[in-house]
Amino acid sequence: MKKPAVKNHMHDILLVAVFLVGIATVGGCLLLAPDKVFSDAERRYLTERPELSDEALTDWQFDDRVEEYLADKMPLRNFFVGVNALFVRLTGRQVSTDIYQDDEGYLVEAPITWEEAETERRLGKIAALGEKTGLTPTVMAVPSTGYIRGTHLPEVLARLYPDAAALEEIAARQGIKNVPLSDAFFAADEQIYYRTDHHWNEAGAYLAYTCWCGETGRECLPLDAYLTHRVDGFTGSTVSRSALWLTKAETLLLYEPDCRVSVTFSDGEGSHDSVLFLAHIGEYDWYPAFLDGNHPLTVIENLDATTDEVLVMVKDSFGNTLAPFLVPSFQTIVMVDPRYYRGAVSDVCTEYGATELLFCYSLERIVNDTNLLLLK
Repeated sequence: MKKPAVKNHMHDILLVAVFLVGIATVGGCLLLAPDKVFSDAERRYLTERPELSDEALTDWQFDDRVEEYLADKMPLRNFFVGVNALFVRLTGRQVSTDIYQDDEGYLVEAPITWEEAETERRLGKIAALGEKTGLTPTVMAVPSTGYIRGTHLPEVLARLYPDAAALEEIAARQGIKNVPLSDAFFAADEQIYYRTDHHWNEAGAYLAYTCWCGETGRECLPLDAYLTHRVDGFTGSTVSRSALWLTKAETLLLYEPDCRVSVTFSDGEGSHDSVLFLAHIGEYDWYPAFLDGNHPLTVIENLDATTDEVLVMVKDSFGNTLAPFLVPSFQTIVMVDPRYYRGAVSDVCTEYGATELLFCYSLERIVNDTNLLLLK
């Protein structure tokens, strides 16, 4: 009768020992491992080590900051975060998350939020800018991936995308010229959004360019009129945000106009001779390969231009992939990003002698971005 008791006793000691070794190992890693400032996988800055002080001892939020710091510094964090994300997907609970994987493996964002009155306020600002500059603004609102790919999502989720109503409001607004994209995007027989990122891909940007040409009566250059660069191994922002690390990487096709250009940035020095910045390939984020990412003002000069027309493009990051297709149509393209530029867009139009005004925005931003309310 005593032998089983001894075995049970040894078993308990072994379990306690393993548990203590585990705690000591994790604790040692937390204490000895250098603090990481940025997570390449999640594309975000990690929580900094909280400073202990007399005030911190009476600050009830100090415990929360310590907890966040320890969670960010946890050994094998990416592995456990990835396992959790995979478990959520396999158990059918993705509808409650910000990123959903459709039946063809696309990682799509959750439905946008939309209020008619708030959208009207932003459209009113755009129309007012047109009146001030004497240029009728052309608005290109990019539908969300989930809306266009709704047939690949569960019906209950697809019905939640309000893109159709928001796009109808834009199309009906007086004082602006709308470039409708939805019909062309629905009819596309090729991939027009990245599987691993929230942006349209180069095929989507080119298709939008052809829609813009059709609405503005401009000549549409064929795709083979542009120089092409192919880069494999791209994974974008929706992989980082979903933590579905096993999602298959995809190919970047980068197009640039077959002409000499000079590119300058308001927050940079010197000029560049290409709209592509391939040095970003291999970094944690490859998307800045298009026009070096986002800057307050980006000026593209077409040195071989046969026209004196000037485009001012008010844009978010979707405009970075569209701009290379527009270069042959203009002498100068001035890209304004209201998220970073705090001057008056009307002054930019006057300074550069704008002959055309284009808004290229994701639908989510055009209906929600508070920076558009600061337009002047």
